[in-house]
Amino acid sequence: MRWDDEILKNTLKTIYIFFIIVVIYLLQLFVINNHTLFGTKPNLILICVIVVSLWFGLYTGSIFSFLIGVLTDILFGNGYGIFTISYTITGMVIGYLNSNYRKENKLSLVYVTLIAVVIFEFIQYIAYTVIMGAYSSIFYLLWQMFMSSILNIVIVYIIYELIYKIAKSVDNENDIFEIKGRY
Repeated sequence: MRWDDEILKNTLKTIYIFFIIVVIYLLQLFVINNHTLFGTKPNLILICVIVVSLWFGLYTGSIFSFLIGVLTDILFGNGYGIFTISYTITGMVIGYLNSNYRKENKLSLVYVTLIAVVIFEFIQYIAYTVIMGAYSSIFYLLWQMFMSSILNIVIVYIIYELIYKIAKSVDNENDIFEIKGRY
């Protein structure tokens, strides 16, 4: 494979993944934000942080998580930067796990999602308790972690499969063009 083909392939993957993330973010904003299931909303933005941090690693995942956190604080936040802190730390931890993660292993995706949800919810709980002075029961935190984990594991699996198939199809499509070019 030539150098130009590799750049084209990576650019296509990035554009497709970016488009999916924008759609997911818009779904969170305009559809899911108004609905709950057992008092819990699926966090599609956290799922984007998980997927980007797993696919692109610590540095890209951290930068993406920071930017998505700032955007979320602007749209949903209260001015304290709680989402920025929560998403950035979660993205850094998941990005750090990237080197030990295999994209084909579905059970690892479940574990990583559990870790991300626990980190995110715990940071949110501490931040709202300390910064905002809003006390909430530890049982509420545990319930939130449990329900968010279940919802987000189901959704992250679907989204991750979609992104994985798109990335594989871009790889295969370029390989087909390379083979046809030889004959």
